[in-house]
Amino acid sequence: MIRPSVVAACLLDPLTACTSDSAPPSAAAPASVSASVLPSPTAVSELPAGAERYDVSELRPGDCIDPIPETYEVTVVPCAEPHMAEFATTYVLPDGPYPGADMRRLAENGCLPRMRIKDGKRDAVALLGIGPTAAGWPLNRTMYCLAISVDGEKTTGRVVK
Repeated sequence: MIRPSVVAACLLDPLTACTSDSAPPSAAAPASVSASVLPSPTAVSELPAGAERYDVSELRPGDCIDPIPETYEVTVVPCAEPHMAEFATTYVLPDGPYPGADMRRLAENGCLPRMRIKDGKRDAVALLGIGPTAAGWPLNRTMYCLAISVDGEKTTGRVVK
């Protein structure tokens, strides 16, 4: 899987929380949206066979991701391997002031209708939204919508059509 590099200055800020909770992302119920304040990038570790690193803006629907990203840099793995998330779609948040605590609702309303989940898989999937930061607002208003397992466990195969 080779893709051209894309320089996206608007994605250099660390991820921001949809809530003030700093706990790791949770997938307690279908259609849930969660995110956490994530640390700055650390040293690049060796990638497993078949895995490649990309900026979140370079993802394509159906790309499988492991682990859950800590920054806007994601590791794409073969979907036949166990993975934590699958990229589904993007959603551009509406103009206006930074949504802050309203980010969760906006992600649910924007991502869920756009996510094309395979028949029979909808009940097993929750939403994890990677959203813009207050510092990057309004230049970056993109929400990246990931399908994750409801139970928070790794899965194999694809759930996105």
